[in-house]
Amino acid sequence: MWGEIMNSINEILNKWLEELDKFSYKDYKDLPDIDLYMDQVVTFLDKQLSIFQTSTLDKQITSSMINNYVKGEVVSAPISKKYNREHLALIEEVCTLKQVLTIAEVKQIIDERYRREGIQKDEVFNTFKDLVTDKNKEAIASTKKLLEGIEENDLTGLTDLAVHLALTANSFISISKRILFLNRLYQQELENKKKDKSEE
Repeated sequence: MWGEIMNSINEILNKWLEELDKFSYKDYKDLPDIDLYMDQVVTFLDKQLSIFQTSTLDKQITSSMINNYVKGEVVSAPISKKYNREHLALIEEVCTLKQVLTIAEVKQIIDERYRREGIQKDEVFNTFKDLVTDKNKEAIASTKKLLEGIEENDLTGLTDLAVHLALTANSFISISKRILFLNRLYQQELENKKKDKSEE
């Protein structure tokens, strides 16, 4: 690995970007249709999410993480210690969103997207997974264009690119968090009005 990196960081990065460009979460219908125990869930999701690992020490999913999602009511509890297709879809979405949002914010999104009456959960997840693919492709195209102006193994140029991408992401994260904050305020106002009306 180090030998490859020392030869060309740019080449290794471009190769990974090409792999990411081909990545997509499975459609809801293609997720395992048999219930899985925790170790099977971790094995399945670890393979699914491995493309997002940024280092050999970076764990995308562990049993402790899943237990915390269940404890925090972000993901529903397993049935007889087994997780079904719906669990897997939710955990994939949580794992993706928690990279940039707090678990409380992720729960807010999950509650709004999945827990409305009459919602088709397979359609919600497939919309999410298609959006992940689209946003990855946009980011990859933008990054490749910027990489064209950086000399091979130019550590300063590559670091500047990393800062540029991080600050771009940070700006969008701030906007996302503000939207979720305003949604919470509005929801609270609606609940207060409903409570006041019931007490009249």
